[in-house]
Amino acid sequence: MHLDDERLQRLLDRELATEAEASIRGHLAGCEPCRAQVTGAERESAEVGRLLPLLDDPLPLLEAADVMRPRGRGLIWGRRAALVFLALGLAGVAYAAPGSPVNAWVRSIATLLRPAPARTPAPPAPAASEDPETSGIAVSPGERLAIVLPSPPGGGLAYVSLGDGADAVVRVVSGKASFSSGIDRLVVETSDSSAIFRIVLPRGASRVEIRVGGSRLFLKEGPRIRASAGPGTDGVYALRIPPRGL
Repeated sequence: MHLDDERLQRLLDRELATEAEASIRGHLAGCEPCRAQVTGAERESAEVGRLLPLLDDPLPLLEAADVMRPRGRGLIWGRRAALVFLALGLAGVAYAAPGSPVNAWVRSIATLLRPAPARTPAPPAPAASEDPETSGIAVSPGERLAIVLPSPPGGGLAYVSLGDGADAVVRVVSGKASFSSGIDRLVVETSDSSAIFRIVLPRGASRVEIRVGGSRLFLKEGPRIRASAGPGTDGVYALRIPPRGL
């Protein structure tokens, strides 16, 4: 059971019996919320202790007309000052009473007088990377999908693997590329002399074909796979893209 306000205040005022205080200290050793509550209460008590000596100074004399007659911001601060000193005067009388609601009032006043913490500006959002390794696209394979890769002058490679996701993902590892999609078709274009692609196909896709020009590099029909090269020990198909014109 967590500390209530009365036991918390008695703990701060050293009014608990030795056995009761020992029991609460033992509870605090294993209860993070209660430790935080005690720490906050001690900080507030210290703040109130700093403010209470202000009552020893003579209060400024205020005429009724000064309080009632509007004078812009001066009136607002005059009212605030009067309310603060009135609350502090009441708190000086009743603050020591265990379980008194005045304790909570004084804590509220201390919170209002405490300057607001300076706001730390949020760090700027990182700029979008223009690294070609981050370019790619993900599309739903639907009932069938044809992925048409370019044939750069220097050729290229396409590493194809199966995954558990729902989309077919094509990423550019080397070089730059653009993508355009249509019904049952994804076309990849590049102006680089060579390119390397990583393609991950859904394991449950019905039919996905990877083509370069008029040549088929890879075909997945249900669980059956036909490819221009067999898979490696890691299950990845390394498919060579012939240079343009071959």
